[in-house]
Amino acid sequence: MAEQRTALFSRKQSGGFFIVDDIAHHPGAIWFVDSGHSAASDSAGFGRTPDAPFETIDYAVGLCTASQGDVIYAMPGHAETVSEAGGLDLDKIGISIIGLGNGTLQPTITIDTADTADIDIDAASITIENIHFISNFLNIAAAIDVNATDFTLRNCRFTEAGTDLNALIWIQDALAAGSDRITVENCHVIANDTTNTHFINFSGTGSGHRFVGNELIGDWGTIAVGGAGVILNAVIRDNVIYNLANTNDSCLNFANTATGLLMRNLAAGTPAAANGITAAAMGKAENYYVDLGTDVQAILEPVVT
Repeated sequence: MAEQRTALFSRKQSGGFFIVDDIAHHPGAIWFVDSGHSAASDSAGFGRTPDAPFETIDYAVGLCTASQGDVIYAMPGHAETVSEAGGLDLDKIGISIIGLGNGTLQPTITIDTADTADIDIDAASITIENIHFISNFLNIAAAIDVNATDFTLRNCRFTEAGTDLNALIWIQDALAAGSDRITVENCHVIANDTTNTHFINFSGTGSGHRFVGNELIGDWGTIAVGGAGVILNAVIRDNVIYNLANTNDSCLNFANTATGLLMRNLAAGTPAAANGITAAAMGKAENYYVDLGTDVQAILEPVVT
């Protein structure tokens, strides 16, 4: 009879407890952060258990080992502030930061104190899930700078702390040649400050980006999603985008020679339909746009010619 195996394995972490785990989710070390826990400390001997967690994600990243699949869990209610350029530097290949908790207990990362404050994605294959990002300073230049390939944001929330406490750009593809395979999926965004320019700015020539299943409500004076970079083989599908900006500011707008698929997106704004969704060289199907200045149903956009 053949030996039966599963993906489960057991281990005892130093300073932690004996666990049986699924290697598919936790191939490397597991760390816990919880700013609200009375026993939390950014020091040696902590972070291995929710009962004695680290105080910050930033400290936990420093304990991770690159390319081992380490996971950092942010516990319900965890709150962290990024107050300077590179204030949170994710520079270990292959780590995941996963928030636990829903609603008001969703872990938060607040960008504060300076318009240059930001989170840097400086290593490949970084994943962030279920984190609430909050802007809390006037005209933050670019809240999340992506400087590496295979960055994933999943099930995250983006909001502004109040009037004039905004990020001009939430996500910036910061490499000159572009980062490949940026994925943003199932995120919810409310960003109504009138000086905002982009939610995500694809300024480089990266390939294989995915922007899927997101809901955006905001005021982006240039482009909600897109950019001047000639991105290739992108998949932009099943998004809902509501841009309150002025005439000629787009919901979805990509360079004339950008390639990929633009499918089943629903967009609304004040620009005329010709400006709402623009992607000349992309394959397009079932994209709808409505001009908020008219009391009509959305129409296929770009229109059939």
